Amino acid sequence: MSAMDRRPRRRERLPGLLRRGVFRRVFAGWWIAAAASMSSFAAVSFFNPVLGAITPELQAEYGWSTASIALTMVVGGIGGGAIATFVGPIADRYGPRMLLFGSVGIVAGLLVGLGFISELWQFLLLWGLGRGITVAVIDIAVIVVIANWFIRRRGSAMGMTMVGTRSGMMIFPLVITAGIWLGGLREAFLLMALLVILIGLLPPLIMRRRPEDVGLHPDGQRPGASVSTGESQSLLDSDPDWTVREAMRTRAFWLLLFGTTMLMTVGGSVNFTFVSHMTQNGIDADTARSALALWAGMGIIGGVAGGELRQRLAVRYALPLIICVTTSSLVWFVMTDTIWMAFVFAIWHGLAFGAQLPLNRISFPDYFGRYSVGRIRSVTAPPQLLLNAFGPFVSGLVIDSRGSYDLIYFVFIGLLLTAALSVLLARRPDAPVRTLSING
Repeated sequence: MSAMDRRPRRRERLPGLLRRGVFRRVFAGWWIAAAASMSSFAAVSFFNPVLGAITPELQAEYGWSTASIALTMVVGGIGGGAIATFVGPIADRYGPRMLLFGSVGIVAGLLVGLGFISELWQFLLLWGLGRGITVAVIDIAVIVVIANWFIRRRGSAMGMTMVGTRSGMMIFPLVITAGIWLGGLREAFLLMALLVILIGLLPPLIMRRRPEDVGLHPDGQRPGASVSTGESQSLLDSDPDWTVREAMRTRAFWLLLFGTTMLMTVGGSVNFTFVSHMTQNGIDADTARSALALWAGMGIIGGVAGGELRQRLAVRYALPLIICVTTSSLVWFVMTDTIWMAFVFAIWHGLAFGAQLPLNRISFPDYFGRYSVGRIRSVTAPPQLLLNAFGPFVSGLVIDSRGSYDLIYFVFIGLLLTAALSVLLARRPDAPVRTLSING
């Protein structure tokens, strides 16, 4: 990464609202984190739980198989992986504003288009494209902006963005249900598009690339004290400055990549099959979607708790701990065949999965710093998104051929335990030492 990327750009100004009244008394990074949370909400429109919630209606309307519907995840994963290779460097250098503006508009348009499809290829194209944009553009933009505005409080700030993510997972299935009651799938998609526009267009107006661009420092530190106090020097020392090549030469990078990739593979598959597994076990679809809404609501609590856990425990230990709790909930899910068991799982897995999301998102920034987080994400995102996409597809093939999810869930349990061990072994490397050559 060039030194130019590390320097503040030409001085920007915070939005006028953040420079007035009560807003001025709070560090601007927290308002930007709140805006990032709203962006995360909009991105959920194409996440796996939403697709899983609408799968029974797609099957009833068009007669498509589970594997055919899950194929959209593969399309989205391939597209998202390709897009991410370009988005990461752009987010590092120019910030998230225009990326978010464009992506929110496209996502809303794709949802409107989904209301008028009639063929499977149309669904694969539109949903796959929407999935690719949300995970490769909106998600990366959120991670980059939080990593840049916070160092010490990065866990808490990322936990705040989980409020948006989990709120979206709770509300979008209910919007789908309301749309179906109003008329059908078309109404459901149109309501989703309207919600994306209302929630997603405000954040880009508030976003700024880095605190240095507006005369501030990460975590709200006083600019004048940044290099003169021990506390501020500790703050700077805690945020290492790695390039992508330097990070990729470390053992920790590959252990983290393996662990987080397995985590995303299993998470995407479980979220997609949430409603289908319950309906297969005798629980009606409306009840299953209600359990999904509770699951997402518990994820709000879990996301905040996971962010706060990082403030007290290094990611290397916090993330494996939460993965083990998530694993135990899957054992329960295999046996779930009654309404009360479904709601117990929703609480149990919702809390655990919600807690692991912020820890997963901040793992690479915590290990390798904020200056190259977008570029590093452009390297880690393609394999993560591809396997996250293939997991639901493979799950769909299993259910279509065997009529049961039990086998694939036992595989998921093994993968989660392997992921926990991999992250635990990822010792944080010493910051790179660079020598300055002087030509005389």
